[in-house]
Amino acid sequence: MVTQNDMKSRKSFLQRLRSDSAGNTLAMAAAALFPIMGLVGGGVDMGRAYMAKARLQQACDAGVLAGRRNMTQDTMTAADIAEAKKFFDFNFPEESFGSTKFDATVTDKDGTVASVNKLVFKDGADVRVVEGEAQTTIKTTLMKVFGYENMVIKTDCSSRLDVGNVDVMMVLDVTGSMGGTVSDGGTRLDALKVAVKDFYGVLGAGGGSSGEQIRYGFVPYSSTVNVGEILYDANPDWLIGGNSGERATYQTRAAVFEVEDKNDPGYTIASQDFEEMLTQLDGPECTDRYAENLNVDTYFVPDPSGQPLIISENRTTNLVTRVTDTFRYLSWNGSTDAPPAGAVGNTFWRQCKRIRTRTTEEIPVVQVDKWQPGAARITDWVYNELTHDVYDYVRSIKPSNPAAQNPTSAASDPQRWAGCIVERQSNNTITTATTTIPSDALDLQIDLLPTDAASKWSPFWADLKYNRTDTNPATSGSKIAMSGDSAACPAPARKLQSYATYDDGTSNDLESYISGLQDGGFTNHTIGMIWGARLLSPDGLFKTENESAPNGFSIGRHVVFMTDGSMVIRQTNYGAYGYQKLDDSIAAANAGNTELAERQAHRFQLMCAATRAKGWTIWVVQFGVSNVTPNMLACASSPGNAAAANDKASLQAAFANIAQKIGGLRLSN
Repeated sequence: MVTQNDMKSRKSFLQRLRSDSAGNTLAMAAAALFPIMGLVGGGVDMGRAYMAKARLQQACDAGVLAGRRNMTQDTMTAADIAEAKKFFDFNFPEESFGSTKFDATVTDKDGTVASVNKLVFKDGADVRVVEGEAQTTIKTTLMKVFGYENMVIKTDCSSRLDVGNVDVMMVLDVTGSMGGTVSDGGTRLDALKVAVKDFYGVLGAGGGSSGEQIRYGFVPYSSTVNVGEILYDANPDWLIGGNSGERATYQTRAAVFEVEDKNDPGYTIASQDFEEMLTQLDGPECTDRYAENLNVDTYFVPDPSGQPLIISENRTTNLVTRVTDTFRYLSWNGSTDAPPAGAVGNTFWRQCKRIRTRTTEEIPVVQVDKWQPGAARITDWVYNELTHDVYDYVRSIKPSNPAAQNPTSAASDPQRWAGCIVERQSNNTITTATTTIPSDALDLQIDLLPTDAASKWSPFWADLKYNRTDTNPATSGSKIAMSGDSAACPAPARKLQSYATYDDGTSNDLESYISGLQDGGFTNHTIGMIWGARLLSPDGLFKTENESAPNGFSIGRHVVFMTDGSMVIRQTNYGAYGYQKLDDSIAAANAGNTELAERQAHRFQLMCAATRAKGWTIWVVQFGVSNVTPNMLACASSPGNAAAANDKASLQAAFANIAQKIGGLRLSN
């Protein structure tokens, strides 16, 4: 119970406190403590949240870029998603800034769900888009005093492959070494086929919302290239043999044929008959078989053609002497008739007479450069650098035209042109010291149109090629080796064109073409680069097709050059520069293999420089090595444009990386 004195005492204290101004500051400070804590705590926690949100966005962006860059198909695989998360984690490790794990569900003290954390990378609505979404929760520090325990931060992001207009010319080494195996299965050529298809899967077919054009061209190469049908379709006059009567030069042979022309004024014939009795034949044998040019055992085996039997034949330069048999049956009565001349005794009632006719013919001999009906016999071969009419051979590239007769064959031997070419005029003074392409090196001119024999291409015709001694002309020689890599002709090249994408993301026509590539031949990088540049150029042979895109925007032009080997030029190899042992197209005839390879390697560098000078980008992929060799590195537009690959997986990755860089990967938002 509070007494009155106590009340007075307490009242006195309150009154004293009220009148004591020294206590006001403490009370006010105490009252202001909570608002100050809210301001400071809110600032600290919001600062943490803003920093975390910025880093979360950065990580999300890195993830979608990495995921899209890793893709080799139109949809994300588990490996693509893992790549995206790897880059995300590098930029925003889990539980950064005090955040909770991404697979956690966060609740407040009252059990209310504050956040369902997540990290997702997935395909966008467009095949070229990758989308990402990240959400996490940060525990507050000072703000929890006011009942705010969790702050949710989230972001989304996306990336796409923007292409524009792109022309890609793939120059692909399909030489014999591409048949070698790789450590992760299959041959090198098998790996290349997969890598090219993956490249298409990454870059795509074009035709997006902006109407961009994406085209692909292909130049499979070995020691020559197969561009004959491309040239013939564009303009037959670009080829030697595109017009009737045109002749191409080959290290070859020509035959001297005997053609029996009995209408020739110089033709003469003389004949003499004599008889011979065959006493051991009875009447039926003689009349029914021998006289009808049929077989009679032990006496006569007729010519299978049914023609009179040629008993003997003697040939000199322009003279043919033939002895042939014809038959007549003769009978007589031995008792009353005198026996016919040549009869043996008088005891045979019937005897069989053979009339032998000796015919001497002088036949005109003409020299022709190919077999033809009526060419009876080859009397000689001449081995030399000779010309042959190649009009029929060039035309034979079209199945609707007849095959051409092989002019070096001793019999009927029709053949068709597969399409490989021999290069136009070259300059054999180019050495490693040459810094610019000479004006008369027409083979190294990218945009020069053919106007005469020197600037046209001739058909590659391996069956015409013969080696010989250095004597010109020679009377003996041998056919060049036709097996293995010595005279290989690769698959036909393809001009730039668009390929339609089907529902499964593939292009059936492109896939079919790539699947049909075969390996074979020696390695001439120069001829591959020459024709890669010619088919890509907007200024040369195919200007009207290459100079612009339908949407009117500029075109990015790229050469993707893939090889698995060094330059290999052999004296006895027949290719785009002829037969090196006898021709002098890039060096003096009989130059050694080492010199030939060195000169052609330098010509390759001149062509790489000419291609880069056009403003195009050269990408180089060297297969079967751990590091890109200096000559391949020097060809690429920059060191970053060259990649080494030593197995199938790394080759696929190299091609996919080029496709992504060509495409222009960027963030969508």
